[in-house]
Amino acid sequence: MTPPAPTSSPEARTPMALHKSLTTAVAAVALLTTLSACGSDSDTDAGGSSAAASSSGSGSGSGSAKRPSAKTLRDVQKFISGAGLPCDNLTDDESAQGTPAEGFLGPADENDYDSEKAEIDAWKIRVSGFCGETRSDLGGWIIYLPSDMKAFQENYRKHATQDEGWKRYLARGEFMFGADFVVDPTNYQASKTLLEAGLLLENCDPAFKAPDGYRVQDAQADGCVLTNYLPDPLDQ
Repeated sequence: MTPPAPTSSPEARTPMALHKSLTTAVAAVALLTTLSACGSDSDTDAGGSSAAASSSGSGSGSGSAKRPSAKTLRDVQKFISGAGLPCDNLTDDESAQGTPAEGFLGPADENDYDSEKAEIDAWKIRVSGFCGETRSDLGGWIIYLPSDMKAFQENYRKHATQDEGWKRYLARGEFMFGADFVVDPTNYQASKTLLEAGLLLENCDPAFKAPDGYRVQDAQADGCVLTNYLPDPLDQ
């Protein structure tokens, strides 16, 4: 199905979580793997260049830098917890207590209509889950493990630049990217913490220019960049 246009205020949650019907079962996920590393052996930008190692979400200039890597939902949970944010109650059940009211998008299954499957498949999500609490001050985090990161970034670019409901957040970005996982925060302050931990936002605003001192590197989606610059919603 087509993801909903964002409606929540930036302070309450990062808008526009991908979602499915709450009646659709999400594919079961094995949550038994421990965190193997917080950095992949290599990280490649859209131009194919090997990334340089970096343990910080800040820096200057352009170019690629190694982002945190996590292969399972448990791995991402440990990364978020390691950043000093509560990420308990990890679940792959979109209808579980504490998850976002609109649910979150998982892999397509036999209960989806053909039109829904086409939209779901465009995001190339292999596994999805949620941890934290949407009603707490610190919020929670929707986690996506795409099977094709380029397809995920390209599909976001399509919605962010063409869908009127998403365009008002174009200058802000939406999803935060590790080397092989994506986080959709539900809280602005938590977003800043995750950027400091090494994740980067995909920004597809053609007018975007990060201030000096922030990281900017090519995204895998044409015309988009990955950056650790997050505009303050009160400045927009």
